[in-house]
Amino acid sequence: MNLPLTEKLKGMQQEEKDLIFHTFNSETALRLGLHLVAEAKRRSQAVTIDITRKGHRLFLHAMEGTHPDNENWIRRKNNVVNHFSSSSWHTALRLRNENQSLEQDYDLSDGDYVLAGGAFPLIIENEGQVGTITVSGLPDEEDHDLVTTGIRSFLLQQGYIN
Repeated sequence: MNLPLTEKLKGMQQEEKDLIFHTFNSETALRLGLHLVAEAKRRSQAVTIDITRKGHRLFLHAMEGTHPDNENWIRRKNNVVNHFSSSSWHTALRLRNENQSLEQDYDLSDGDYVLAGGAFPLIIENEGQVGTITVSGLPDEEDHDLVTTGIRSFLLQQGYIN
């Protein structure tokens, strides 16, 4: 089912309000990272997963079948999340909808930023955005779906959301 773009953007905005952690430390990063690995395996998908908090990489795993280039994609996607404070796919769709580009409208180079799905803001209650949770290796929307579905199921499992 393909939602109209405005509905899709509203849904992504809601995801960013819903997918919030009460606390987050290196142990949480490890458990979340392994949860995302398990979700990717369940789907028979190969991705590289990165979790970074305040510039400190807490988790990185490249599954069999991924490529070293995935880390550069992660870096560029994370830069988008950190600049715009929304998921990389949300930003990509919003800018496309507004007919804007990173280079021309924001003076952000393609070498350091990319409008591609898969990076999601790491948001902690009462702290705001403190980092990124990112997957790379699939088409845009699949990267986004894997990371958001994985975060949601992890938060449900931990009792953070109903």
